[in-house]
Amino acid sequence: MLADLRDISIILLAFGSIIVGIILLLLLWQVRLLVLLLRDEIGPILKNTQETTQTLQSTTTFVGKRVARPFVKTMSFAAGVKGALRSLSEDIETSPEPVKTASKASVVKTDEVEIASTVVSTPSVSSSIPTSSTLSDE
Repeated sequence: MLADLRDISIILLAFGSIIVGIILLLLLWQVRLLVLLLRDEIGPILKNTQETTQTLQSTTTFVGKRVARPFVKTMSFAAGVKGALRSLSEDIETSPEPVKTASKASVVKTDEVEIASTVVSTPSVSSSIPTSSTLSDE
């Protein structure tokens, strides 16, 4: 009886091995079909994406050269003319607020550190040259 059980288990293991082999062959066949599908589908998609990228790059270059660069040049020229006209139309007698001339030194003592600071201001100069604050008031 033990020999019969052994023979039956060997036959069952042989059938199981045959079934696993058939399943592995089917799986291999499906993987092959998937690879072929990907090769046939991904290739055209990548080619189309590459063409779109090249078109976008050439469009960007065209817009930069033909639209943006002339616009920036025109606007910078207009800003220069506007600044020149503003500086020419300013009242010559108007000058910036006078700045007091002073020199002041102070020493501040903290726990063990001594900090010295000196404040020096420049004398006011009356001239008709506009300052950066008058040019950027607009």
